[in-house]
Amino acid sequence: MVTSQPVNVTAPPATATQARARGLTLDRALVRRLEFPLLVIAGALLIVSILYPYWHITLHAPQYPRGLAVDIYVYKMEPPKNVREVDGLNHYIGMIRLTDAATIERKISRVGIPILAALAVASFWLRGRWRWLARVPMMIYPIVFVADLFAWLYYAGHSLDPHAPLSTSIHEFTPRLLGKGTIGQFSTQAHFETGFWMAVVAAVLVLVATVIGRRLNHAVR
Repeated sequence: MVTSQPVNVTAPPATATQARARGLTLDRALVRRLEFPLLVIAGALLIVSILYPYWHITLHAPQYPRGLAVDIYVYKMEPPKNVREVDGLNHYIGMIRLTDAATIERKISRVGIPILAALAVASFWLRGRWRWLARVPMMIYPIVFVADLFAWLYYAGHSLDPHAPLSTSIHEFTPRLLGKGTIGQFSTQAHFETGFWMAVVAAVLVLVATVIGRRLNHAVR
C-alpha cells in the first residue's frame, strides 16, 4: 500500500522586478493621495489671497510727515482717502493717477484667479502634458504679478506730464518696487504684503506636487 505524503510547494521568491513593481505601485498610490491635497490647499490659498493686499506703499511728503499708506489688492486700492491724496500729489510731478493703472487686471482678477486655482486642481484628473500645462499658470502667477507691477511703475515714471507744476525739476524715473525711493521732495517705502506671499506659497505647493508626480512617472519608465 502506497501512502501519499503531503508535498510542500514553496512559492518561488519574488524577483527584483516584481518587488520593484510593487514598490512603484505603492509609491504611485502615495503620490496620488498626496498630490490632490496639495493642489486643493494651493488653490484655496490663491483664492483667499484675493482678500488680502499684495503690495503696500507709503508716500512721504512735506505736508504728510507721517506718510500716506496705500494697500494694493488685486482688484482695489485702500483706503480710498489716501488713494485720492496720493493722486493729488502725483499730479504735481505729472504722474498718472493710481486708479488709472492696471484697470484691466483689476477687473478680471476676481474671476481670473479662481480660474487658475480651478485649473490646478482639475489637473489631478488630466493626463500627459495637459496635466502639467494646467498647472503652469498658477506656478508662474506670482512672477507675472511682479512683472506687471514693475511694468506699470516703469510706465508711470516714464510718461510724466510735461505741463505738471514740478515737471521742470523731475526727470523720468522708475518708482521702487521694494524698499525706499526718493523723487524730488517726495519719498516712498514699498514692500509685498500677505496676499502676494500666499500666492507664492500656493505656487510652490503646485510645483512640489508637479515635481513629485514627474519623478514617479520617470521611475515607472
